[in-house]
Amino acid sequence: MKPTLALSFYILVTTISFGQSNGEKLADIKSKYLLIRELVSNNTLRQHYTDYTCEESLEKGSLTFYYNSRELKHIIHHYTQGYVSYKDEYYIWDDQLFFAFSVHKVKYQDYEKNKKRKIQKVDVVLTLEERFYFHNFEPIKCQFKDFITKSNRSKNPKTNYVRNQSADCSQANRIVEKYNVLLEYQNMNIDDACNLPRSITKIISNEVIYSSLGKN
Repeated sequence: MKPTLALSFYILVTTISFGQSNGEKLADIKSKYLLIRELVSNNTLRQHYTDYTCEESLEKGSLTFYYNSRELKHIIHHYTQGYVSYKDEYYIWDDQLFFAFSVHKVKYQDYEKNKKRKIQKVDVVLTLEERFYFHNFEPIKCQFKDFITKSNRSKNPKTNYVRNQSADCSQANRIVEKYNVLLEYQNMNIDDACNLPRSITKIISNEVIYSSLGKN
């Protein structure tokens, strides 16, 4: 079945009503998410890609828009600044944002004693993740997680095995605002990359980073 037909068929068999419970809405979001992921993985969506550099902060990044015919389905915004990297993802259905996912990774070095009681340098990566689930642009579920991986560990946590924590949805408006700003860059060059919307809020990031470093 061709991608366009698959999407049309999904629309026909999927009914969204105001009477749905949150569980039903979340199940519908998951179905749409998995379908878009499958289309992206199979390279069946048309892509519009652009990269950029913000000279003020020495930040580099890229924007990719994914379309089924002319309908926008997915946006990925990658960017890095020094030892910090970000990835923001937005999933769209019928011109509505229904899921947003952000990953923020901070790389740094620490010193720890090994089994021989000698001090050794350790590479550390702190990962922060945000998930926002929307129905008619209203947040119905918001989650946050963070975990650390270290180069001196034989086993490190993986995101699939780290439990999500329920988060305050007060930041959902920020996600929608960022999404709306990025929409403006679909068919134009990025003249001032330093004005692009950024990832997880600095306040949240700093709180978790300092807590992880034992500085709070």
